[in-house]
Amino acid sequence: MNEAEKIDILSKLVSFKSVNDHEKQVAEYLQSLFKKHGIESHLVPVNGDRANLVAEIGSGKPILGVSGHMDVVDVQAQNWKTDPFQLTAKDDKLYGRGATDMKSGLAAMVIALIELKQNHEPFKGTIRFMATAGEEVGQEGAEVLQKSGYMKDIDSLLIGEPTGYLTVYASKGELDIDLQSLGKAAHSSMPALGNNAVEHLINVINQIKAQLQKPMADATNSVLGKTIFNVDVIEGGTQPNAIPGHAKAVLNIRTIPELSNQKILDLIQEVLDNYNATTSGKVTMEVGMNIIPILGNKNSKLLKLVQKIGQPYLQKQNYTTDQIKQFEQQAKLSGIPFSADEILAVGVSGGTDASKFFIDQPNNCNYVVFGPGNNNAHQDNEYVSKTMYLDFIEIFKQIITEFFA
Repeated sequence: MNEAEKIDILSKLVSFKSVNDHEKQVAEYLQSLFKKHGIESHLVPVNGDRANLVAEIGSGKPILGVSGHMDVVDVQAQNWKTDPFQLTAKDDKLYGRGATDMKSGLAAMVIALIELKQNHEPFKGTIRFMATAGEEVGQEGAEVLQKSGYMKDIDSLLIGEPTGYLTVYASKGELDIDLQSLGKAAHSSMPALGNNAVEHLINVINQIKAQLQKPMADATNSVLGKTIFNVDVIEGGTQPNAIPGHAKAVLNIRTIPELSNQKILDLIQEVLDNYNATTSGKVTMEVGMNIIPILGNKNSKLLKLVQKIGQPYLQKQNYTTDQIKQFEQQAKLSGIPFSADEILAVGVSGGTDASKFFIDQPNNCNYVVFGPGNNNAHQDNEYVSKTMYLDFIEIFKQIITEFFA
């Protein structure tokens, strides 16, 4: 496959508006590519216009899983300098929604499998490709595949999420908690006739933070660090002269094994129960996302292969002194280490489909996250380096080939 064809595949993937939906269209396109090149695949329905795609090359054991998601986050097109759903090249940058997260990784994996098939590479085992729906919100596609048994015989899993030239083997869990406060609207000159939902919500959030403060301070993971607590959405009230009768907020909590998701949920429910019993407030919660932290095997064969094979590609970057300073500053802000000399193996706060794939084996699992991209995922004017995208096709081919050697 020549360079133009490889760019065209990524361009086609970016053109699908798979914003938290419509992954079935992406899956059908990938299925047509596989069929064209003699690779059997099948759709695994999720719901509505959503589906996963599973394809295999080879037979028998061991089984190497390779996976990527087909959905992207929403866009504010007015903030983009280009059409977010039309891949646009400027120098070495390829702009488009999902260019980094993670249609470049998905395309690179698909092309790697096609080229390995074309080259008649002999494998002593099976490559199982899994393209998932719904990773960005709830990881529903990965959950469907896991419950359907696609993970039970996999020995190692490579996820092509954007890491650039470092690799991830551990990730925090995530809780998205929707808080709803129900009060009674009234004129603000007569607040006693109402019941201020915003005040109740603020009180509850402050009590939740206070309740979690000590357990969060006491619990630390040597790889993932500490629990992260954020209030990411808060809404309430309509105008200055009206007591609000309704308010809502969304908490986002990044979790570690030492302070489990369920423990946090129990502590929050305790706060709500006590508050509702002792005040005029009525605050409830719903859990929008609940994924567990994952700790992989830092000494796995797959991780060592990724580091070995990726090293020459890192070295050819030839970063300038200014670039290194910039990357080091970003590393300081993000908490993710940077090295210009070696492929580091790290834990991160962001989650992947691994949290659903390995829900029955969250510790010491053989998985690695490694793929083309940078830290502008979910941002306006998202892009991927064309050179990195093309290089990762070769990297994936080498990883797969040597895994079965």
